[in-house]
Amino acid sequence: MQNRINEKTLDWYIYHYASPQQGEVSNRAWALRTGTRAFLRSALFWLVTSVLVACSTQTTAQPAPAATTMPLPTATAVSAATPTPRPPLDAALRQQIFTEVWTTINEHYIDPTFNGVDWAAARAEYGPRALAAEDDATFFAVISAMVALLRDDHSRFVPPQAVVAEDRLTNGREEQVGIGVTTLRLNDGLLIQHVFPASPAAQAGLRPRDRIVAIDGQTFTLGSIEGPLGSRVRLLVVQPDGGSREFELVRERVEGRIEPLVLRLSHDIAYVAISTLWVRDMHEQVAAALQQLVAERPLRGVILDLRSNPGGWRDVLSGLLGHFVTGEVGAFVSRKGEIPLVVSERNPNLRGLPLAVLIDRGTASYAELLAAILQREAGAVVIGTPSAGNTETIYAYEITGGARLWVAQEGFRLNDGSDLEGRGVQPDVRPDSDWTRFRLEADPWVGLALERMR
Repeated sequence: MQNRINEKTLDWYIYHYASPQQGEVSNRAWALRTGTRAFLRSALFWLVTSVLVACSTQTTAQPAPAATTMPLPTATAVSAATPTPRPPLDAALRQQIFTEVWTTINEHYIDPTFNGVDWAAARAEYGPRALAAEDDATFFAVISAMVALLRDDHSRFVPPQAVVAEDRLTNGREEQVGIGVTTLRLNDGLLIQHVFPASPAAQAGLRPRDRIVAIDGQTFTLGSIEGPLGSRVRLLVVQPDGGSREFELVRERVEGRIEPLVLRLSHDIAYVAISTLWVRDMHEQVAAALQQLVAERPLRGVILDLRSNPGGWRDVLSGLLGHFVTGEVGAFVSRKGEIPLVVSERNPNLRGLPLAVLIDRGTASYAELLAAILQREAGAVVIGTPSAGNTETIYAYEITGGARLWVAQEGFRLNDGSDLEGRGVQPDVRPDSDWTRFRLEADPWVGLALERMR
């Protein structure tokens, strides 16, 4: 089956060929939310070079149901499960896997010139190297290197073990042996985004927007909050008010659900923070929370917080849009033509309410489309910094042996003909403050949005 995603880096455009009911996701999501391409590449390289894959009887690269942007999880979670050892691939299976990857890109890649790469020559060069690789990890690394020749920050080869992590994320669950947080990697620390209930972090009093700057006495870049079950980890944490504390926590097996944060602020303004569109039912979670707010009493406006949201599934994008706009809002464009994005009404109907959208440079892929469409079609005021400009849609193809290939296949044009790729969403208001230095209740960007609402 084929998956679709939208991302210049993790969202997905799925089921494009498999069925008329297609699930898509934003590709930029895969870039973790860090915005740090070097870190992404190093993480992906580690996965590629450390995994063995099982033999499979599948004979073709089937487009698989996937998301628009499949990132390594938008958190720093590590699976608690121990991978099942798999037998090495024989020569026939290696040939089959390599051929599936090369042929899929050859047939579906968005740019018929392959960004200036001689794709036939790439096959001649990398095919023998892949078949001669000394082990499966090296074999996967060679394939990954061939795909990387496209230099588009979208298309990528994902080994089987990383596929498991991708699929777990789309179910909205984070599993880790660690302290029970998801984080956003910044230049000077790991910004805590979610703290899972009853986790070691929650019990110690860690809160969202606390910043982990050191792990076991070393800079956060040299340590990990994950580790063996029952092991201890010492953290130096800087809090938004400028104070700092040391914590010593015992790592536990933690499973938590990634959920939106939906609050009623002053003057009956709804605040809706969505950290990812990768969770398949995120739009349903948001709809349920909004319905509860509306049932209590009417809303007078909505603040939609998409800061550092890496994108995700197209169904989630459409579902969220349906509260604010309806009809054709743009079109996905590929070598095969155009596919209009048509949005249906969703409950609660919030069309016509004052709307503000918060974005930053970590807002990517389908999250960017969400902001841009609301800016143009719903009159939303966009507050923040220009977004990532990573809006190409990628499709996920299931490859023999359990691997997955993401291929950039579509761009997106708004109704006015504009394309966000390489440019990003341009905000109406550009704050000069750093929102990551404040608790939510003191966030100056939220304050600006509230002023606009009033």
